[in-house]
Amino acid sequence: MKVKTKMIKILHCADLHLDSPFSLDDIQKSEVRRAELRGAFTSMMLYAKTEGVDIMLMAGDLFDSEYASRDTAALLTREFASNPGCRFVIAPGNHDFYSSESVYARVDFPDNVYIFDSDKLTYFSFDELDTDVYGYAFTSPSMRVNPFAGRRPKNPARLNLLCAHGDIGVPTSPYCPISTDDIRDSGFDYIALGHVHNTHGIERFGNTYYGYSGCLEGRDFGETGHKGAVLAALEKLPSGELRADIRGLRFSKRRYEIERLNASGCAAESEVAARLARLIAEKKYGSDTALRVFIEGGVLPSLELSEKRLAQSAQGLFFLEVIDNTLPMADAGTLESDPTIRGVVYSKLLPKLRDGSPEERETAARALRLIMDALDGRPFYDEDNAL
Repeated sequence: MKVKTKMIKILHCADLHLDSPFSLDDIQKSEVRRAELRGAFTSMMLYAKTEGVDIMLMAGDLFDSEYASRDTAALLTREFASNPGCRFVIAPGNHDFYSSESVYARVDFPDNVYIFDSDKLTYFSFDELDTDVYGYAFTSPSMRVNPFAGRRPKNPARLNLLCAHGDIGVPTSPYCPISTDDIRDSGFDYIALGHVHNTHGIERFGNTYYGYSGCLEGRDFGETGHKGAVLAALEKLPSGELRADIRGLRFSKRRYEIERLNASGCAAESEVAARLARLIAEKKYGSDTALRVFIEGGVLPSLELSEKRLAQSAQGLFFLEVIDNTLPMADAGTLESDPTIRGVVYSKLLPKLRDGSPEERETAARALRLIMDALDGRPFYDEDNAL
């Protein structure tokens, strides 16, 4: 008699960092981002309900610390309870590690929530799905040993999942170092990892699918691009073969992006603004984008850029940060051969302009502009200290 198997729907997420601060100079927009993170979470939970997800694997750092605000804890319990058909499996990470004082120990979660509370490898069995979910918890901010190294599932015939927080390929990591050998020899069908916020997606090594889901919302310019979770439909055949359909899902409301703009040869700020506008249009950045732009290249010493004025050419963005790395060297040949005080000043500052540290280059460039303005009789205006 042919044994019937079932395709199990898994939603893999990690690194939500609920209640986390956001890194933007605009305080109001930082608060908007905090609200949007909660919105991304509720969108993910709605997706799990409407798509009939069987198991959600939450691989650590749901919270930014072991504590959580009352509102955030209430949000999670409410969302978990609203989808009783889904089993929510949580493996606490280094930020939200399990302790007697942690939110995981203090909050009364619904019966469909399963939380690992030991730094040893344990598992939850879901017989109705013929599935076992293994995992462990950080019980302090660090973990020096991988709990699943050298361990294998007890029942290879079942669908065996691992929900874990850890650091692949960094043997000295204090955040549960995981080697590729650990993954290859594990015997798990799917390893849902958390800890790394920027992800290349799910990979396959031997008979094991593994990888990071990435974070749900980027929090700063170190977490660029759209973010979300991973949907994995898995079926373990009687032969032991695994059928898998795996894809990434976007849940982020906005994205952080970093670009470099070459302003070489520009004599006026309007020219830089035009190049910036073209860049934004070509990349299709809009109201969902917080953009950091490094403006580089050699420009006329008289050119000074204003972030406020440049922002007018990028009004469709959510947020713009301009970092001026230009060097006042567009007419370097003329200045180097200039016998007047202009040439002397330029020659004295040139070593710092070319070879100095970023701070030294910025200071030298600013000094050169100020001196050239003074020699040309232009008034100095500093918009950061304007009266």
